[in-house]
Amino acid sequence: MTIKNIIAGTSFCAVFVATAASAQDQKAPASVSHFTGKTSVKMHTDAKNGLDCSVGSVSFEPGARTNWHSHAGGQILLIEEGTAYYQEKGKPKRILHKGDLVTCLPNTEHWHGASPDSRMTHIAIGPNADKGPVVWLGKVGDEEYLKGTTISGSKEFLSKRQQSIVAISALTAKGDLALLKTELNKGLDAGLSINENKEILIQLYAYCGFPRSLNAINTLKTVTEERKAAGKTDPIGAEPALVDKGIDKYDLGKKNLQNLTGQPETRKAGYALFVPVIEIFLKEHLFADIFSRGVLSNQDRELVTVAALSSLGGVEAQLQGHLAIARKTGLSDDQLKQMHDLVSNL
Repeated sequence: MTIKNIIAGTSFCAVFVATAASAQDQKAPASVSHFTGKTSVKMHTDAKNGLDCSVGSVSFEPGARTNWHSHAGGQILLIEEGTAYYQEKGKPKRILHKGDLVTCLPNTEHWHGASPDSRMTHIAIGPNADKGPVVWLGKVGDEEYLKGTTISGSKEFLSKRQQSIVAISALTAKGDLALLKTELNKGLDAGLSINENKEILIQLYAYCGFPRSLNAINTLKTVTEERKAAGKTDPIGAEPALVDKGIDKYDLGKKNLQNLTGQPETRKAGYALFVPVIEIFLKEHLFADIFSRGVLSNQDRELVTVAALSSLGGVEAQLQGHLAIARKTGLSDDQLKQMHDLVSNL
């Protein structure tokens, strides 16, 4: 999958040259006076290596960030994990994800750190160290950290509702019911209706089995009951449609699958020839009964499927097939990359 290289401004590594050069292989807390929240640094090499360039890894706990500061020699940042915030003076705040690469021009005032709900680690490269030290400025307060225009570091990203679909699907597949309960609450807060949540969990039985699906449905039942008892009113949402009894479900499923893939079926797959009934179940139940129920769009349903398959492992062939379908529904590589990052960080 294509990784978007973002050029705009962040970094951080030369910051630690003076304080951490003697501990290249040790993780140490970053200077408290220059940060808000818990951070740590591991220097890989300092600027005395003959190249006048330092390299280190810096980790931020959720909500942690630098002060406003600038680098006389500039800096390069590569996000290793989590979600990062970055902002230059006078410009919108950016959101960066795993694999994003950012350059910070010399003497550009900026700050950066982790998002409120994600731990973040980046590699920071400090070139041209002989041009001068880091200039530290004022702290980034809570209001400044959270407010302001936010733009994505890549072309497109998933909405909060879509992110909830991804998290709910992945955690159902993993069987992590404690974290699933949290994400179901977040999903309802993000605008998912009760019926949309039900449809996600119904569809998932076809990909991760009845036990995972039923456990997740029971968790959703508990969540909705607790929210109702707490005085919260969640929308029920659209009612699902049923396939007309007079319709040939095999033909309907075949048509739905062809609409998803954009390709006509020219020959039977090997598994269908070997066990014909499984192909009937696939067409009549999954792609007819489930994919004809409405409530969720085809794009939503592919988010569900790809997130679940990404969590299961050992299903690379099916995952590649559904990634292609996901693109057909309009999901961009940047959105799929963020989906992958979200699943990886759960």
